[in-house]
Amino acid sequence: MTLEEAEKKFDLPPGRLKQYVSFGFIKSTGSTCGTTDYCAEDFERIGLIETLLSAGFSTEETKKFLHLTENMGTDEEQIRMLRKQRKSLLSDIHKKQQLLDNLDFMIWNKKKQGGTL
Repeated sequence: MTLEEAEKKFDLPPGRLKQYVSFGFIKSTGSTCGTTDYCAEDFERIGLIETLLSAGFSTEETKKFLHLTENMGTDEEQIRMLRKQRKSLLSDIHKKQQLLDNLDFMIWNKKKQGGTL
């Protein structure tokens, strides 16, 4: 499967997988027809890569996590990395919740003063 075919299959923006190759997340292999081809195992990683990056992992952290995935006995380090990012996401959620609470108070206060929204 080519990158373009995989991007369509996984509904990814054009160029996303080329970026993953340049980061070293996915490695290409030569096909018998002389073009670059990618194996199914490479594309099994796409969901993992997308989740890590969407969760806020940096490129380097994602590389490290993928490296740990390929080596046995690294579950504790992977769990530590996941928990660290989870904590960061939860902190972001709490900050956003505080902003929502502030806006709700402002709306309530305006209505109390007789304003209309």
